[in-house]
Amino acid sequence: MKRWRVMLVGLVGTAVLLAACSSSSKSSTSKTTTTPAPVVSTTSSSPSTSTPSTSVAAHATLAVVTNSKLGKQIIVAASGKTVYLYVPDGTSTTSKVPAALKSVWPAVTASGTSTVGASLDKTKLAVDPQPDGTKQVAYNGHLLYTFQGDAAPGSASGERLGGIWFVLSPAGTKIA
Repeated sequence: MKRWRVMLVGLVGTAVLLAACSSSSKSSTSKTTTTPAPVVSTTSSSPSTSTPSTSVAAHATLAVVTNSKLGKQIIVAASGKTVYLYVPDGTSTTSKVPAALKSVWPAVTASGTSTVGASLDKTKLAVDPQPDGTKQVAYNGHLLYTFQGDAAPGSASGERLGGIWFVLSPAGTKIA
């Protein structure tokens, strides 16, 4: 238990540092090939550091892009932001992201019917109700999140962060 707390404190510190770095005027980006798609809403529990999208999407669409830095195809939200899985969630339908991290790692949420792009399997898509009333998008049994440190669409600066955040492949598995 004590080891978990030390890891959590370290992860929170890293996340705060990365969030601060992402607001710098110099941003690091990687080349990606993206396909435009409709908007997906991401939510944040801390309005003072991040504001949720003002347009709530009726459809949450996921798409596939090629990330040249990773050299692989990855899943992105319709907004173009890379989506991640959080290892401690496992295949739970309820998010286990600590409240202190939710503003840095907002959940991908939706209302209404969700859809996926042509390269993804629609049978792997789900929308899971959360205790706070939001409906979080899941793919292949993994709840999805975006990372505030990703400055450009398709960038994946949160990949492997803390050994618990991973980008998803089109199959819905973590890219390791």
